[in-house]
Amino acid sequence: MAAGSGAPSGQGARSSTSALEASLDRRFEGISNTMEAIQGLSTWCIENKKHHGLIVRYWMKWLKKCE
Repeated sequence: MAAGSGAPSGQGARSSTSALEASLDRRFEGISNTMEAIQGLSTWCIENKKHHGLIVRYWMKWLKKCE
């Protein structure tokens, strides 16, 4: 029974990561140079700090796209 309960959580974690990646793409694509936009992104990053590694990777990905 323990093995069966582990599989859905693994799939849920992948699904959660995919949703987070999609959210990051939308947020970085729509960011503007306004105080509200920057505050909104900063607040979102703080609320999702447990995913800091993924956030930093996407931040760097979008910085490279802007060069």
